[in-house]
Amino acid sequence: MEPEKMKILKRIPTGIPGLDSLIQGGFVKGSLILVAGSPGSGKTTLASQFLHYGATKHNENGLYVSFVENRKSFLENMVGFGFDFESLEKSGRFKFLDLVTIREEGILTTLETIVGEIHSFRAERLVIDSFTAMAQAFKNDIDVRIILHTILGRITREMDCTTLLLAETPIGKQRIGLSIEEFVADGIIILETIIDGLEIKRRVIIRKMRGTEHSLKYHNLMISKNGVTITPMVT
Repeated sequence: MEPEKMKILKRIPTGIPGLDSLIQGGFVKGSLILVAGSPGSGKTTLASQFLHYGATKHNENGLYVSFVENRKSFLENMVGFGFDFESLEKSGRFKFLDLVTIREEGILTTLETIVGEIHSFRAERLVIDSFTAMAQAFKNDIDVRIILHTILGRITREMDCTTLLLAETPIGKQRIGLSIEEFVADGIIILETIIDGLEIKRRVIIRKMRGTEHSLKYHNLMISKNGVTITPMVT
């Protein structure tokens, strides 16, 4: 993309220290970003921080759609990072949509429910946790493509809602599965856990980010009581 065209893209800050400088100031508004990683790599924390920052610093409504964790568990876990989502619920800036008990026969209805919630809640930031759990209710890759095109076409494009779609990868593997890279994600961020001597370390790499001159290097991903921070790797 030509530099003059890149300048007109509206970007939103992620709220993740160290990330925005790697992607020209933030995610392109209305884009669909796939965040993939193994269990414990930091996906949920990063995504929740993205929503919390938007709600507390920019008055942007955030919707968290979960197929893997109920509301009570989510709220309790996030308090440990200083993310008071319960207060944000009361103020009308955050909503948690619990779809843990989803069944295959209701999947299309569920997609309509998600779109309806985004519209009625006027969500500007959305997290779907996770694509992996949602896709398990579908029989084949064609159905998976329907999910992605629905999310992209009706949510990120028409509703201008910036979306983080979480996905699981096997421990020690970078492959996402279902060839999702070939489909509609505007960006792909890979979170990894590696064994370094006697400790486990986390790292992140940006594989793809449309309309963005992004970093091609691995960076450290640190998780503390304040959430996720990204720092350069020392070589």
